[in-house]
Amino acid sequence: MNPGLARRFSIENAFYFQDYSDSELLQALDWKLKEQDRTVTDEAKKVAIEVLGRLRIRPNFGNIGEVENLLSRAKTNYQDRQSSLPTHQRDHNAPFEPQDFDPDFDRDQNAASNLSKLFEDMIGAEEIIEKLRRWQKMAKVLKDKGMDMQNIPTNFVFKGPPGATLSPSV
Repeated sequence: MNPGLARRFSIENAFYFQDYSDSELLQALDWKLKEQDRTVTDEAKKVAIEVLGRLRIRPNFGNIGEVENLLSRAKTNYQDRQSSLPTHQRDHNAPFEPQDFDPDFDRDQNAASNLSKLFEDMIGAEEIIEKLRRWQKMAKVLKDKGMDMQNIPTNFVFKGPPGATLSPSV
């Protein structure tokens, strides 16, 4: 790290850049795809924006840099997907698919059974499972309506013996 950099640019006077909106990130993705002569399905675009939305809530979100990184990972997944096909089925002009942007893009379809499996060996967790199930349903409804899901907790702290109450972590 350059020690003179901190002296020239004090943290008190740092620049702050707003994160791009979904529509701005979509424009950037479209621009990058066109620039690289790549195509994408409509469903894959939705998945890409969902991934970018999840990344946006993390600190130091990089806007266009995140689009570049996501596109780079999608290319790798696309190549792996094409390579796994028999030679006569490979189409190197095929568009990106949802699984190229997020290999586990359909995780919400198995959410209820995954929740049950997560706690299958735990005795006395029925109240916790039910609370998580309600949050899952709420998230699905909000997602289906295209609404913001920021008020649904995603981090939890489990304290005490089985049967203890579930508290979202802040």
